[in-house]
Amino acid sequence: MIYVSTVSHGHGKLISDLQCLCSLNKSDSIRVVIVDNVGESELKEYCQLNQIDYICNDSAKGFGENNNLAFDYVSSKYNPERNDKFLVLNPDVCVEDGVIIDLSKQMDELKSEVATINLFKDDRYSVPDNSVRKFPTLLDLSRSFVGLKNNTIIDKSKLKTPSVVDWAAGSFLMFSCEHYRSLQGFDSMYFMYCEDVDICYRSTRAGMPVTIFPELKGLHLASHANRNVFSKHFYWHVSSALKFLMRKNGIAF
Repeated sequence: MIYVSTVSHGHGKLISDLQCLCSLNKSDSIRVVIVDNVGESELKEYCQLNQIDYICNDSAKGFGENNNLAFDYVSSKYNPERNDKFLVLNPDVCVEDGVIIDLSKQMDELKSEVATINLFKDDRYSVPDNSVRKFPTLLDLSRSFVGLKNNTIIDKSKLKTPSVVDWAAGSFLMFSCEHYRSLQGFDSMYFMYCEDVDICYRSTRAGMPVTIFPELKGLHLASHANRNVFSKHFYWHVSSALKFLMRKNGIAF
């Protein structure tokens, strides 16, 4: 079984319009769990209508903490087996159930504990989403924040077969349930940004690096609220990036 965790920060209309999660939930191999971070009554009704598991927060939480909440819910309600999968999926990602099921099977074949697919920004799969990267250094982050070339981006067009990468974006990350549990999920000390970098880093240090399966594709309708230097998202991003660099360099925070 594959358990899909999607966190909604007011994305109820998007989820309803895309119909991706509803379609996935119809598969016998997939169970969707939506965590509502803001308490939308329309989203609750949508989940009830489509038999999607629904969790509503009493107060807003970060990306990592919300996905940990979904995993705890899945663990308690469904008691997943060791090779069952836990997929962290953004509400703005569209992917077919067959792609998700194929990924799970290929992970088992390669004994991969954490993986991603090839995300694109258009439905013709011609504009790549920069969803896999190298672990950043302080210089890399500084260049990125001031709008210079980001040297951490991996050219996915050069990847023809399943390949190990440093980290993959939390817009689509699939774990074996046992591995997610062993990592103790995302670190809730981060808020909204870099949780994905951190969990991939910890997984790599534990001997289980991320694998991308480039032949499996999906659509990511991304928006980047952190790009405005005056926004709270930019502050959260910088704060989380500094926390990751401290962890990477052995500094407690």
